[in-house]
Amino acid sequence: MYLAPMLLFHVLLAWYARIGVRIGLADFTIFYTASEILHQGRGAELYNNGVQETVQRSFSPIGLRRRGSILPYNHPPFETLLFFPFARLKYLTAYLVWLAVNLGLTVALMLLLRKNFVVLGSAPLYLWLLAGFGFFPLFKALLQGQDSILLLWCYSMAFLAFRRRNEWRAGSWIGLGLFKFHLVLPFVFPLVLLRRQKFLAGFLSVGLVLTLLGLAAVGWRGWLSYPTYVWAGENDLSYVWNSSAGDTSNLRGLIATLCPASEPRLTLLLVLLFSAILLAGITYAWRWALLTTAVYTDLIFALGLVATVLLSYHIFAHDLTLLFLAALIVLEVLLSSRMISSWARTVLCGCIAILFCTPIYVLITLRYRMMQVMTVVILIFFVVLLIEFVRLQSVAEVV
Repeated sequence: MYLAPMLLFHVLLAWYARIGVRIGLADFTIFYTASEILHQGRGAELYNNGVQETVQRSFSPIGLRRRGSILPYNHPPFETLLFFPFARLKYLTAYLVWLAVNLGLTVALMLLLRKNFVVLGSAPLYLWLLAGFGFFPLFKALLQGQDSILLLWCYSMAFLAFRRRNEWRAGSWIGLGLFKFHLVLPFVFPLVLLRRQKFLAGFLSVGLVLTLLGLAAVGWRGWLSYPTYVWAGENDLSYVWNSSAGDTSNLRGLIATLCPASEPRLTLLLVLLFSAILLAGITYAWRWALLTTAVYTDLIFALGLVATVLLSYHIFAHDLTLLFLAALIVLEVLLSSRMISSWARTVLCGCIAILFCTPIYVLITLRYRMMQVMTVVILIFFVVLLIEFVRLQSVAEVV
């Protein structure tokens, strides 16, 4: 009863967005642009706005005019190889093919996860599909033609490997998610501090392979121009998404909203301070989780995902797809254990309900452009989950 209206909202939103998709307003434009540039043999010029604009104007002139600027391809070079075959298709056809791939990944992911959760796995498949397609960030990723669902797949596979105590495989799967490195490095950082060698071996080996693939795609010139290009894009106010640093649901967005715009140094100082505190908290939790006496260790993976969202430099609505896996993990524990405090159970369930509420996303993204409001919910979710996780470990150690 709760999820069905959310899915209906998504159907209506997709209907209203159909014209924008047709003229190239969807984020898939960046991947198609990169595939065209590679197809033309100009990989070394991939991170050149002039080249990207010429290509985008060739298949999306109306979209370019509507936005007032290009949609820059700001992902790592190796990801272009994934979309290279799409250059042989017309833009709309390529978009629909990628949409079909994302739909297939979503259904396959629901089937896979359902088999690996005991309590939630007993729910009928239609309820799983309703939860997946009724989750606004996942719907947004589908509509925009984003790669966030692919990242969710990598994290889900890493979670299953983590459950089996296979740290090398878990690290390898997370390494495959480096196409969104800002949503991977915060997760990995505590494990670097704790010197989890098998995890890091898997992560670094995959990272090395991806680096070599990127070199093959764009050459040294293209690779070396990437960091400068990304940083310049993050600070280019001609892009509408940079018009407000607060319009992002992470610590940076929330702090930028609360601090005066005339005090950028104060904003930076507070971001660094609270990021360090959050990192210390999640590292402390990982240290508990890796002990042989640890209980409910699945929760540490959920904590890591939520911390990653909060610590990311920027994050859009579709990137919150990661929270789908975190919500599943927490719900599984809440439904299977009586050891969770009643107050924590209430707060966590309330946060999950809000995260699955599409009208709230519509208001804060489309109407008011205040995604930082969702940061408060995510932060409460993290703090309560962290407190409860540490309490459970302390109880287990005493017993």
